[in-house]
Amino acid sequence: MSTRFVRLFLVFSMLWFAGAGFCQAQETESEPTSPPTPTGSTFPNRYTGRQIILAVGSSADRPEYRLLDNGLLFYREGSEGPFKQLGQKPKATIQQAFAALEQECKIKTARVEAPAQPDTTLVWKKAKTEYSVAWERKNAPDAYAKFVETFKDLFSKKTTK
Repeated sequence: MSTRFVRLFLVFSMLWFAGAGFCQAQETESEPTSPPTPTGSTFPNRYTGRQIILAVGSSADRPEYRLLDNGLLFYREGSEGPFKQLGQKPKATIQQAFAALEQECKIKTARVEAPAQPDTTLVWKKAKTEYSVAWERKNAPDAYAKFVETFKDLFSKKTTK
């Protein structure tokens, strides 16, 4: 009689552990997924992937907006200030931004004379390769004015000027 009791106890305990493990697996599957963690350096000055950099204004403390191709958004006041991370955008949004700058604006082949005191500077950067376009006041080259407006919409309204 005691061996039968031990066997029943073992069977019930195994079923209980299996059921608990199954419930735990269901709980972890139903949790919402977090955004993908960025790869590589998350500091914009050391990032070797593609970046879009927009500097607006002609003063020394002009705001600078950066979008890294891992989705991270950065903002800073002036070229020497600290970066403030503003969050992360989805992969589709990032691809649209880079495609618009590379294909519609053709920043890699654009030949625009840079003024001495540009009001807006737009840079495409990857590692040590850099392409930039700069202009004064409302004299934006074709397609760049539209791109700048949609690019600034990626950033929070508190930081856009």
